[in-house]
This record gives sequence, structure tokens and C-alpha cells, in this order.
Amino acid sequence: MKNFASKAANIRLTDEEADKAQNRAATTPRTAPGQLMHLQAKSEQQQDEIDRLRKELQEAKQMGGTVDVPLSELHEVPGRRRYMAPEKYAELRDNLRHNKLIHPVVVLPRAEGGFEIISGHHRSDAYRELGRETIRCVLGEATAEEADEGAFFANLMQSDLTDYEKYIGLKRFQTEHPEMNRATVAERVGISPSHISALLSFDRLPPDVRTILEANIALLGANAAAEFAVLVEAGKRDRVLEAVQRLADRRLDQSQAVKFARSSDAPKKATPAASSFKIRSGKTTWCDVRSAKNVMRIEFQSEEIADSVRDAIRKHLEQLAQTQKP
Repeated sequence: MKNFASKAANIRLTDEEADKAQNRAATTPRTAPGQLMHLQAKSEQQQDEIDRLRKELQEAKQMGGTVDVPLSELHEVPGRRRYMAPEKYAELRDNLRHNKLIHPVVVLPRAEGGFEIISGHHRSDAYRELGRETIRCVLGEATAEEADEGAFFANLMQSDLTDYEKYIGLKRFQTEHPEMNRATVAERVGISPSHISALLSFDRLPPDVRTILEANIALLGANAAAEFAVLVEAGKRDRVLEAVQRLADRRLDQSQAVKFARSSDAPKKATPAASSFKIRSGKTTWCDVRSAKNVMRIEFQSEEIADSVRDAIRKHLEQLAQTQKP
């Protein structure tokens, strides 16, 4: 098999042979050399098509024009997509369903073939959902690194983005740029170092808490995450986990969840229930007596009755006090 592969690798097809291989009935060759030749012909034609598109894009860039590129040749680079709210994306897709594309997708050639998207991810998504096969593209001016940074900083400043999503982007950016400290990132973005620190507080939360947040990215803001992180480091990991779970279950709001995590998990002592009884005179209530702990309250039906028994109560209490002297 290796000998076959070695021989096949040295075979170069003429243009006529490649065309024949492409137009031949769709049957898979049975022999190993035949299969390799078939794949080679297909790969060469795909590469020729990509080279042609690259040339056209370069010429279009010089002329200020655009080129229709197959959507199958466009590839997304993780972390480069800019945020768009779902309702805005729905509006974009409906607009493109009925109208021409005004802003072409900006792309860069990939070393491994095809093109990577610099900007226009949502436009290409909409075209795919609408069943289109190609989309107008233009060759970008920015380098891949500049495109990544541009998307990151735009997303970090995007108010519609949740704090947890900003944390994910910030974490990825730090991994790619370990030489930049928080102060440098804050200066580049134009936000305070304290807010950068608050966003990175998500990183100090336990993995099981972040698992809940990944399923509910809008659940927790950066300031609450910072408070939870402090509580985790103070030994209240389980309490924080329970608070976040209650928040996810909508049993608590965010401020209540923070208070819950701060509080002790020891059960509070039950407050003794107040006791009461009534003193009757015939069928009517003469007075109500209520007591709780060391407090007793007597309520008479009238002020006159209270005045008439005050001295009797005082004398009785004095007698009790005398009998209980040590």
C-alpha cells in the first residue's frame, strides 16, 4: 500500500485528465492508486478554484470591487465574531431576504485553503439560513491579529453583551497576550482596571458554579461574581454554590443570592411563640394576658378597671418577691 501511495504521489494529472476525472460518472475507484488519483484530481481542482478566487479578490480590491465567494469556502476563527443581539440578527436576516447585501463580507486567505472571515459573520450566517450558496466578499486590509483584537475590544465595549461573555473574551485575550497586564488591557479598552478585575472574578468561582453560568450566561453580573469569589475564598464555597443554584431556579434574585451566601448556614433558633389567656367575669372578658419570654402584658377592658387593680397587682408582686429572696 505504501508503494502504491508513493507512486501515486508522483503522478501529476494534465488539465485534460483532471477534467475527465471530474466529469466521469460518480463511481469510487476500487484500487488504492485509483482512489488516490481521484482524490488528487478533486483536491487540485478545489485548490485551483481557491487560487482563482484569491486572484479575483486581489484584483477586486485594487479596483474597489467585490467577488462572489462560495459560503463553503468561508471559515470562522474562534473569538473573532462580534456580538449581535438575537432580535437584531432576526432583523438582519429578514432584511437580506428581500434586499441586496450592502456591506460585503471582509475576508483573508487561509494557508490551508479557503478564507477566514474578518467581519461579516452574521451576514454569512443569514445567507446560509436563507439557502444562498455565495456571498459578496472583499479582501481585508487588517492582519489576522488585528482582526482578532478589533473583535475583542468591540465585544468588550458592547453593552448588550453579558458580563460572563465579556469574561470569556477577556480570558481568551489574556491567554493569547500574556505580556499584557490588566492595567494595559484596561487602558487599551478604555474601562477602569477595577472593572477588568471584576470581570475576571468569574475565574475565581468554582467549576460547578461556572457550569451553571455557562448554561445561564445572563445570570450573574461581574460585581456579584466578585462578591461570590471573596466568599468562596473565605470558605463559603458550598453556600455560594447553593446561592447560585437558587438564583438559576429563580427562587432568589441576584441581591438576595449574595445575601444568602453571606449569611450563616447554621439554622436560627426558633423564637418562642407568645402565650395568652383571658380572665372572664361571667360571659365577658375582664382582661387579656399575653406573655413572651420575660415580658407579660395585661390589657383590661377599661382604664377604670386598670386603675382599680393596679395597687392589688403591685402588692401581690411585692409579696412574691419577698418569698423568693435568696
